Amino acid sequence: MSTIRANAFNTGIASEYLILSYLYRRGMEAYISQGNKKSVDIRVIKDNGKPISIDVKSVRGYSSLVVNNVESKKDHFIVFGIYNNNFEDLSKQPENYVVPSLKIPELQSTFKKEKRMMKGAIKDYRDAWDDMLK
Repeated sequence: MSTIRANAFNTGIASEYLILSYLYRRGMEAYISQGNKKSVDIRVIKDNGKPISIDVKSVRGYSSLVVNNVESKKDHFIVFGIYNNNFEDLSKQPENYVVPSLKIPELQSTFKKEKRMMKGAIKDYRDAWDDMLK
């Protein structure tokens, strides 16, 4: 595995577990999906028994995030983690943006046939945990 790919993989796995810990800290019943080719990263059972699903997308820097494989569907959320070049600094947390997947098509941009999410487009969703969990 190349260093770049290993870094992207490690960033993704670390981010999934970090988001899972945030959900546990909020008292949620949450389960991480295992494997490399999963369609959902985390499943949550809300207090009312209603299930939701979460995909975690993260970047070590502060640039845009690829959303080519994001599915827009009801009760599905994308949590974007932006580390702002502080991934290795454990005293700093990433900026987290909790976006309903149904909003992704209207917020995304396209560059060279690749769908991308720009940080500015999701600024209103920073730490919007309550919106997802209500």
